Amino acid sequence: MRGLIAIAVAALLLTGCVLQPGGRPPLRPLAPLPAGEERELLQHLRVEFRGERRDLMAALLLRPQKLQLSLVSPQGVSLMDIQYDGRQLTAERYLPATRALPAEALLADLQLVYWPLELLRGALPSGWSLEEQRDGGEWQRRLYYGGRLHTRVDYRGDDPWTAQVRLVQESLDYSLAIRNL
Repeated sequence: MRGLIAIAVAALLLTGCVLQPGGRPPLRPLAPLPAGEERELLQHLRVEFRGERRDLMAALLLRPQKLQLSLVSPQGVSLMDIQYDGRQLTAERYLPATRALPAEALLADLQLVYWPLELLRGALPSGWSLEEQRDGGEWQRRLYYGGRLHTRVDYRGDDPWTAQVRLVQESLDYSLAIRNL
Protein backbone atom coordinates (compact mmCIF):
# COMPACT_ATOMS: atom_id res chain seq x y z
CA MET A 1 0.00 0.00 0.00
CA ARG A 2 2.78 2.47 0.88
CA GLY A 3 4.48 1.69 -2.45
CA LEU A 4 1.29 2.43 -4.37
CA ILE A 5 0.79 5.73 -2.59
CA ALA A 6 4.45 6.71 -2.92
CA ILE A 7 4.44 6.13 -6.70
CA ALA A 8 1.14 7.97 -7.15
CA VAL A 9 2.39 10.88 -5.07
CA ALA A 10 5.72 11.00 -6.90
CA ALA A 11 3.93 11.12 -10.24
CA LEU A 12 1.49 13.78 -9.09
CA LEU A 13 4.36 15.75 -7.59
CA LEU A 14 5.75 16.16 -11.07
CA THR A 15 2.50 17.29 -12.70
CA GLY A 16 3.30 20.97 -12.48
CA CYS A 17 6.95 20.96 -13.52
CA VAL A 18 9.16 19.61 -16.28
CA LEU A 19 12.92 19.47 -16.34
CA GLN A 20 14.36 21.98 -18.79
CA PRO A 21 18.03 22.63 -19.61
CA GLY A 22 17.84 25.85 -17.56
CA GLY A 23 15.89 24.27 -14.70
CA ARG A 24 12.22 23.88 -14.02
CA PRO A 25 9.58 26.34 -15.15
CA PRO A 26 7.69 28.00 -12.34
CA LEU A 27 4.41 26.52 -11.21
CA ARG A 28 1.58 27.96 -13.23
CA PRO A 29 -0.61 30.34 -11.26
CA LEU A 30 -4.12 29.12 -10.68
CA ALA A 31 -6.92 30.61 -12.75
CA PRO A 32 -10.07 31.99 -11.13
CA LEU A 33 -13.13 29.76 -10.83
CA PRO A 34 -15.31 29.65 -13.96
CA ALA A 35 -18.39 31.83 -13.50
CA GLY A 36 -21.64 29.91 -13.13
CA GLU A 37 -20.11 26.43 -13.35
CA GLU A 38 -21.54 23.82 -11.01
CA ARG A 39 -20.29 20.24 -11.18
CA GLU A 40 -20.16 17.13 -9.04
CA LEU A 41 -17.89 14.43 -10.41
CA LEU A 42 -16.63 11.10 -9.20
CA GLN A 43 -13.63 10.10 -11.27
CA HIS A 44 -11.12 7.34 -11.78
CA LEU A 45 -7.58 8.65 -12.24
CA ARG A 46 -4.87 6.48 -13.75
CA VAL A 47 -1.39 7.84 -13.10
CA GLU A 48 1.53 6.51 -15.14
CA PHE A 49 5.05 7.52 -14.25
CA ARG A 50 8.17 5.93 -15.71
CA GLY A 51 6.43 2.66 -16.49
CA GLU A 52 4.56 2.40 -13.17
CA ARG A 53 0.77 2.61 -13.24
CA ARG A 54 -1.44 3.47 -10.25
CA ASP A 55 -5.14 4.15 -9.84
CA LEU A 56 -6.78 6.79 -7.65
CA MET A 57 -10.31 7.99 -7.07
CA ALA A 58 -11.22 11.68 -7.08
CA ALA A 59 -14.37 13.46 -5.97
CA LEU A 60 -14.72 16.97 -7.38
CA LEU A 61 -17.30 19.52 -6.28
CA LEU A 62 -17.36 22.82 -8.16
CA ARG A 63 -19.62 25.70 -7.14
CA PRO A 64 -19.46 29.38 -8.21
CA GLN A 65 -17.53 30.33 -5.05
CA LYS A 66 -15.52 27.18 -4.31
CA LEU A 67 -13.91 24.02 -5.56
CA GLN A 68 -13.35 20.96 -3.40
CA LEU A 69 -11.28 17.98 -4.54
CA SER A 70 -10.70 14.80 -2.55
CA LEU A 71 -8.21 12.11 -3.54
CA VAL A 72 -8.71 8.57 -2.26
CA SER A 73 -6.80 5.34 -2.81
CA PRO A 74 -8.69 2.45 -4.47
CA GLN A 75 -8.91 0.93 -0.99
CA GLY A 76 -10.76 4.01 0.28
CA VAL A 77 -7.87 5.63 2.17
CA SER A 78 -8.14 9.44 2.13
CA LEU A 79 -5.00 10.95 0.66
CA MET A 80 -5.72 14.65 0.31
CA ASP A 81 -8.46 17.28 0.32
CA ILE A 82 -8.06 20.51 -1.64
CA GLN A 83 -10.24 23.62 -1.35
CA TYR A 84 -9.98 26.63 -3.66
CA ASP A 85 -12.12 29.77 -3.62
CA GLY A 86 -10.73 31.30 -6.80
CA ARG A 87 -8.00 33.17 -4.94
CA GLN A 88 -6.66 31.01 -2.14
CA LEU A 89 -5.92 27.29 -2.05
CA THR A 90 -5.78 25.15 1.08
CA ALA A 91 -4.86 21.48 1.22
CA GLU A 92 -5.05 18.88 3.94
CA ARG A 93 -2.86 15.82 3.52
CA TYR A 94 -3.64 12.67 5.46
CA LEU A 95 -0.53 10.55 4.92
CA PRO A 96 3.12 11.56 5.30
CA ALA A 97 3.84 10.55 1.69
CA THR A 98 1.45 13.25 0.40
CA ARG A 99 3.22 16.14 2.18
CA ALA A 100 5.55 16.67 -0.78
CA LEU A 101 2.69 16.77 -3.28
CA PRO A 102 2.10 20.35 -4.49
CA ALA A 103 -1.66 20.75 -4.47
CA GLU A 104 -1.22 23.82 -6.70
CA ALA A 105 0.35 21.68 -9.44
CA LEU A 106 -2.43 19.11 -9.31
CA LEU A 107 -5.13 21.78 -9.38
CA ALA A 108 -3.34 23.63 -12.21
CA ASP A 109 -3.41 20.44 -14.29
CA LEU A 110 -7.11 19.88 -13.55
CA GLN A 111 -7.82 23.47 -14.53
CA LEU A 112 -5.89 22.89 -17.76
CA VAL A 113 -8.24 19.99 -18.48
CA TYR A 114 -11.57 21.61 -17.56
CA TRP A 115 -11.45 25.41 -17.44
CA PRO A 116 -12.50 27.54 -20.43
CA LEU A 117 -9.59 28.36 -22.72
CA GLU A 118 -9.79 32.15 -22.35
CA LEU A 119 -9.93 31.95 -18.55
CA LEU A 120 -6.75 29.85 -18.59
CA ARG A 121 -4.97 32.12 -21.05
CA GLY A 122 -5.79 35.15 -18.90
CA ALA A 123 -4.02 33.55 -15.93
CA LEU A 124 -0.84 32.53 -17.77
CA PRO A 125 2.24 34.62 -17.00
CA SER A 126 4.85 35.61 -19.55
CA GLY A 127 6.63 32.66 -21.14
CA TRP A 128 3.55 30.40 -21.19
CA SER A 129 1.13 29.90 -24.10
CA LEU A 130 -1.88 27.67 -24.66
CA GLU A 131 -3.39 26.35 -27.90
CA GLU A 132 -6.48 24.29 -28.60
CA GLN A 133 -7.29 22.30 -31.73
CA ARG A 134 -10.67 20.68 -32.36
CA ASP A 135 -11.59 18.07 -34.92
CA GLY A 136 -15.10 16.83 -34.21
CA GLY A 137 -15.35 14.81 -31.01
CA GLU A 138 -11.58 14.55 -30.59
CA TRP A 139 -9.55 17.56 -29.62
CA GLN A 140 -6.39 18.64 -27.90
CA ARG A 141 -4.91 21.39 -25.75
CA ARG A 142 -1.19 22.12 -25.80
CA LEU A 143 0.54 24.14 -23.12
CA TYR A 144 3.96 25.61 -23.93
CA TYR A 145 6.62 27.11 -21.72
CA GLY A 146 9.41 29.07 -23.38
CA GLY A 147 8.26 27.80 -26.77
CA ARG A 148 8.61 24.13 -25.76
CA LEU A 149 5.69 21.75 -25.30
CA HIS A 150 5.06 21.34 -21.58
CA THR A 151 1.74 19.48 -21.41
CA ARG A 152 -0.68 17.96 -23.90
CA VAL A 153 -4.31 17.15 -23.09
CA ASP A 154 -6.25 14.81 -25.39
CA TYR A 155 -10.06 14.62 -25.24
CA ARG A 156 -12.43 11.99 -26.62
CA GLY A 157 -15.81 13.70 -26.56
CA ASP A 158 -17.22 17.17 -27.20
CA ASP A 159 -17.51 18.34 -23.58
CA PRO A 160 -14.38 18.25 -21.38
CA TRP A 161 -16.50 17.48 -18.30
CA THR A 162 -17.81 14.24 -19.80
CA ALA A 163 -14.96 13.33 -22.16
CA GLN A 164 -12.33 10.70 -21.58
CA VAL A 165 -9.18 12.72 -20.96
CA ARG A 166 -5.48 12.02 -21.06
CA LEU A 167 -2.93 14.58 -19.88
CA VAL A 168 0.68 13.91 -20.93
CA GLN A 169 3.99 15.42 -19.95
CA GLU A 170 6.27 13.52 -22.29
CA SER A 171 9.56 14.90 -21.02
CA LEU A 172 8.77 13.43 -17.60
CA ASP A 173 7.30 10.18 -18.92
CA TYR A 174 4.18 11.10 -16.94
CA SER A 175 0.51 10.85 -17.84
CA LEU A 176 -2.83 11.15 -16.15
CA ALA A 177 -5.96 9.52 -17.58
CA ILE A 178 -9.33 10.76 -16.26
CA ARG A 179 -12.58 8.86 -16.61
CA ASN A 180 -15.88 9.85 -15.02
CA LEU A 181 -17.74 7.20 -13.06
